[in-house]
Amino acid sequence: MNNTELHDLALIKGTPLMVIDHARIRQNFQDFRRMLPRVFPYFAIKANPEVQIARTLAREGSGFDIASWEEFTILRRALQGNKSQKWRFLNSKVIYANTIKNIESLDKMREYSIPMTFDNPAELDKIAAHCNNLPLILRIDVPNHGSVVELSSKFGARYEDCQSLLKHADQLHLHVIGVSFHVGSQCEDPHNFVAAFERARQVFDDAKHAGHELSLLDIGGGFPAPYSPGIQPFAAYAAMINSLIDKYFPSDTISIVAEPGRYFVATAATSIASVIGKSIRDGKPYYYINDGVYHTFSGFIYDHIQYHFKAFHNGKAVPSVVAGPTCDALDTISRDELLPDLAIGDLVYSDYTGAYTNASASNFNGFPPAKIAHINVNN
Repeated sequence: MNNTELHDLALIKGTPLMVIDHARIRQNFQDFRRMLPRVFPYFAIKANPEVQIARTLAREGSGFDIASWEEFTILRRALQGNKSQKWRFLNSKVIYANTIKNIESLDKMREYSIPMTFDNPAELDKIAAHCNNLPLILRIDVPNHGSVVELSSKFGARYEDCQSLLKHADQLHLHVIGVSFHVGSQCEDPHNFVAAFERARQVFDDAKHAGHELSLLDIGGGFPAPYSPGIQPFAAYAAMINSLIDKYFPSDTISIVAEPGRYFVATAATSIASVIGKSIRDGKPYYYINDGVYHTFSGFIYDHIQYHFKAFHNGKAVPSVVAGPTCDALDTISRDELLPDLAIGDLVYSDYTGAYTNASASNFNGFPPAKIAHINVNN
């Protein structure tokens, strides 16, 4: 969709508006499969929980990473077909990739055979008491250096604890099938995967020595979106990961999966907002728009992402500030955007807003989240 079409769509639908292009989602999925042929993707629904996105990726053949019963419900709503087809899909293409699960979710998951992750003995005890029939994946702690959002401080078993966890699972008659790791969200250095693969291989070897034959490796997510020019292309990550697979897991008896979220959806969305106020502060133009960090641009706070804005018309561009509509000074999205002179009522747009944006938007101060328009859905 070109700029004129985006502008016209925003005039019809109203702003704030997020336009999600399903053709881009399909292309991202196909690129992933082509460049990482041994890695089966499980889309992390948390990145963008729109039912239509799950439906598009299911049709492409993707698996799904869920973090809650509620996300599982989104996937069930997205699936079409008869009951037996849905049942087969849910039991073969879903991973419950949250190491901490509430008891209510475990009770509901009991009727399925979906693998779930763990990283501590208390979680094993809880699973044994409420959902002891599901296969398990041990999540290990790996370095998160070079990632915008680190996860290792909260998740992952230390290497020295892995054998005792496997032994504890045995004592509870639980079946551990594999190992998972996550190098951190928006990983900006593909070398981050090196230490993770090395540690995973150690855990596989230690487990085999202790009598545990593991068969699955989950390499998590972290594949970055091109928010800035310095971020390496996905091809660089794929080349690194393929070489590590060949080195550490050459046997095709080991299934390798991943949990891409941001990579599939970030580049698939463009957000459009209206200028609702303007002023000059400290010599700089300030533009107040009807979207902000409590809404579509929540990733500025939660994911430390610097979003950028463009105008739909040309003119002399000067450094400007773009701020959201709420009463909080924190609601300032960018302090140095090159923009032409804008009038109240003009529209601006921001690319690459499809990941962790509408997923965490609120209605702070009563301002509603952006409307969503899906294009190129191919129903």
